[in-house]
Order: sequence, then structure tokens, then C-alpha cells
Amino acid sequence: MITPHPSAPRTETPRRGPHRTPRGGALLAAGALLLTACSNGGAQEDADLEEASADLQVVWPGTSDVEMAVAEDFQADIAEINEDVRLEYDYMSWDDMQDQLAIQIQAGNPPDVTMTQDVTDLVRLGGLMELDDNLAESSLDAEEFRPGTLEYTTRDDSLYALPYLAQAFTLIVNEDLLADAGLEVEDLQTWEELEEAAEAMTTDDTYGFAFPMGEARFAFRGMMTAAYSNDLLMDDTGPEFEERWVELLDHLDTLREYRPNADATWDYSDMFRAYANGEVGMIPAGTFFTANVYELNPDIVGASRQLAYPRGPSAEETRAPVSTVGYGVFADSDTPNLSWQIVQRLVDDEWVARQAAVVHVPARDTVTMDDIRPQIEEVYPDAVEGQEQQITDAMELIDSDGVPLEPVVGQSAMEPEVQEVLRDLSDGDIASDEAYALLMERITEVQENQD
Repeated sequence: MITPHPSAPRTETPRRGPHRTPRGGALLAAGALLLTACSNGGAQEDADLEEASADLQVVWPGTSDVEMAVAEDFQADIAEINEDVRLEYDYMSWDDMQDQLAIQIQAGNPPDVTMTQDVTDLVRLGGLMELDDNLAESSLDAEEFRPGTLEYTTRDDSLYALPYLAQAFTLIVNEDLLADAGLEVEDLQTWEELEEAAEAMTTDDTYGFAFPMGEARFAFRGMMTAAYSNDLLMDDTGPEFEERWVELLDHLDTLREYRPNADATWDYSDMFRAYANGEVGMIPAGTFFTANVYELNPDIVGASRQLAYPRGPSAEETRAPVSTVGYGVFADSDTPNLSWQIVQRLVDDEWVARQAAVVHVPARDTVTMDDIRPQIEEVYPDAVEGQEQQITDAMELIDSDGVPLEPVVGQSAMEPEVQEVLRDLSDGDIASDEAYALLMERITEVQENQD
């Protein structure tokens, strides 16, 4: 089964502009690494890839069969160049990764290379090497990276991870149900048009919209996706933002009539199952869509379109928040030069295409659908054309509407507070103005507790 990356990085800095047993004898289990606090003693010198002799520890939180196969094939690729460079993969889950890496960094025995999403905590610990000079001196062109990607892995004007995939938070629409309602995707330009479509798509058998509120993280994320489209961030608490907040809450309140009552208790898996079964017409999700629905119903991939959440009344244009998955080099790696060369090769078009076929889209516009298509045929054989459309939609909307996903101070503490207010609004217990007052009180309290 494909392991998606539906997890938005938890971000805890101020704003600026299933654990698997590794395959193969060389692969180290995460627990063993922590217990033994082993070093990178296999490195003899930090030479060029063709000349070095080294054992590099690579943190690889992609634990599905597909993602692990990429890792192993990449090791074989490196061995063809130089069999004396050996990659020792540490497969760990995204949820466990930050805590385990913090232990290794603080013990002075970090790995060499890591896959990463949000770099905030690793940067705060001094764990990652700055990559600005490396990028500038490489053959990679910063202009090739999609909007929001390099910005997302930058802290205090320094780049700490090289993006290879771009993740966007979007609106997913069942085009067949939309057509049955007499509408087209092009008709969804504003919140008002989205609300009208949700009403038209709601029948005795279907609901026009679903918004999972059973888990705080996903409730927060759904609201965040809509907030961006009204030029609003989830930590905007100044009085100048009041109108945008009330507009957002009114929008969500309007959609309540076209949502299943049960979605107040749904998590992502419930929402995707209902959508895959054709019970819901539109959902807030993202570029991880296909990985979540393919095994439920491959046909739904081809019936769906992905677009930036339509524009709110206070916004002049649509805005899709973009985060990334990238690779970083640890600051205390014994082989920083060699590790950087490994990262550069990992972001080659060939390897990005393989991973983009599974989830998200390429971070650089040099990787085309022609590069990705052969991989889609292997990963999603029953939804090739549909996944091509998903990736094409996502690349186009990021290129036109993508903006960096801004870190939110205290997001993990903020999420359950937002969830509770949204549930009260959804139940009809409070009105939009009351919900606004509660949100400002609780978000402000979380912000103050971060100081």
C-alpha cells in the first residue's frame, strides 16, 4: 500500500517573507542508531563521489514498498558510480523523525543526509548545514524551482534543504458530479460560486462538500486552505483582519447545509472514503490525493480535478499554500561535500520523476510529464490518465497561484482550539461573530504562551 504524505509539516517559528524493518544487511534500524549513537566512522575522506570511500547514513521516512524501492534503486545507482560509497538507510516514520533526530543531534552523532519537510526544529537545534553557497555553485538554477518551494526551506535568509517535491493544499472536485449539476470546473472562481456548486451537487444521494473535523490537525488544515484564498493566515489576529475572519466563518457556515453531519467526526481516511465512493462532490485536500484514494477506487482519480481553493471576497486572486519535501545535509556530517553530491543526485530529474509519480509534484519545472508518465504506469496502472491530470493540474496551479506556506507559532497547540470553535459553529451553537471572538481569544493565548 502506498504511504501518502498527507501530513502538513507542523510549524513552530515566527512567520517570514508504519515503521518498517529495513531490507538488506546494510540498512540500519532507527532504534539501533539511537541506542548505539553510532558515528559516521566509515568515511575515509570527503572526496568527490567518484573517488570517495564512505558509509553515509541517510534518513528516509518513506516507508511504503514503492518509496523503499526508490531508495534501494538509488543505492544501486550510486554503486554503479562508486561501489565504495555505501548508503545506510534509516527508515523511520515522519511522526517519529523529529524526536529521533533531535536525540542524535544533541548526542553529537547525527546522520549525513535526511529527507525533510518542515526544517524549523532541525534548524533551531543547529542540525542542518546552510546550502546557499552549494546551490549557487551547482548546476541547479534557483529560477527552476516552483513558487514557494525554496522559500519554504529557508529560515533567516538561509537555505537548509533542497526541495524535490512541492506539496500544495487545494480543492478536489468530482467533475462528473459537477457536470451532473450543470457546472464546469471553470465555474468555480469564487467562494460564492463554490457555495452555489455545493448546493447544486447536494442530492438525496450526495453531499456537495465535506470538511473533516474529527481530528484537530485536519480541521485546522481545511480552514487554513480556505483562509489563504481570502488573503488570511491562521495567526492573523489584528483588528484589521476581522472582516476576513468573519467572511471565512460565514463561508464555512454556509457550506454546513451541504455537508454530511457525520463529517464533524471524520478524519482524512473517512473523508477520502466517502469521496472515493461518490458520496461527496468537493473536499479540501491536496497533492497527496491520489495516494489516499487509489486503492479505494481507482476510477475516482480520473473523475477528479484539482484546483486552488476559489477566491474569497477580500482577496484579489486565488492563493494555494505550498510546502515542500526536500533533502538536507547535517551540519556535523563527516562528509559534507560527499553528502551534498548525494543530495544533488537525488534531485536529478530521473529520481524526482519516480517520486513525483507517487505523491505531490516536482519542485522544479525541469521535470515534465514525459519524465513522470512511465513511473505512473508502474505505480497507478489503473489510473494513469487520471494521475497525469492530477499532476498537471497541481503543477499549473502551483505555478500560477502558489505561495509559501507560512509557519505558524504554536500551531500544534492552536489546532484543538480551532477545531472546538469550528465544531460549535458547525453544530449551530454559535454564530460567525461569536466564533470570531473565541478564535481571537484562543489563538492569541496560544501565541502569548510561545513567548
